[in-house]
Amino acid sequence: MADTDLTLEQVRALAAQAGLERYTDEHLQQLMRTTNASRARVNKMGLEKLSYADEPAHVFRSDAQGS
Repeated sequence: MADTDLTLEQVRALAAQAGLERYTDEHLQQLMRTTNASRARVNKMGLEKLSYADEPAHVFRSDAQGS
């Protein structure tokens, strides 16, 4: 993960690559804040110490009765 925060222009380019050209500057600002916060949390986790066994398992079950 990058140690530097994304700029608004970098976020705009990423959004355009993902087909999100209709995002307003306010949307892009929100995306930039959340992406930078997410990157900061990931960097603090020390992912190099994690293994596949540390991945949370989510189990979903479909009830035969439909309830």
